[in-house]
Amino acid sequence: SLLTLLTVICVVLGVVLGLILRAVQPEWSPRDVMYIKFLGTLFLRTLRALILPLIVSSLVAAIGSLDISMSKKIGIRAMVYYMTTTCCAVTLGIIMVVIFGPGRGVTLQGAKSCEGEDQGHTVDNLMDIIR
Repeated sequence: SLLTLLTVICVVLGVVLGLILRAVQPEWSPRDVMYIKFLGTLFLRTLRALILPLIVSSLVAAIGSLDISMSKKIGIRAMVYYMTTTCCAVTLGIIMVVIFGPGRGVTLQGAKSCEGEDQGHTVDNLMDIIR
């Protein structure tokens, strides 16, 4: 389809652009890398934000198309599965905390003042807000 073709074309263009940028300037400063990485971070976060609504709407549509008895069976199995995995995760977490004792022997110092420290650039702060 057209969407698949456009996706493949954009991936190829991204790879070519990356190769061109690397050939033009082999060494990048950390700030330049941060600016380019910012665009990738925004893209990946946008994709993650789209995944959950798509999955939920697909599940709702699929369950809505089933008959009542089948929906009830699937719903009961889903709840049992959810409760079982949640109990296993909580139990495993408690066991790991007891065994490894994270934070044991660590003493926290008082909060340090930020006065005199570099507060960052305005562009960095704006990028944090957008992120």
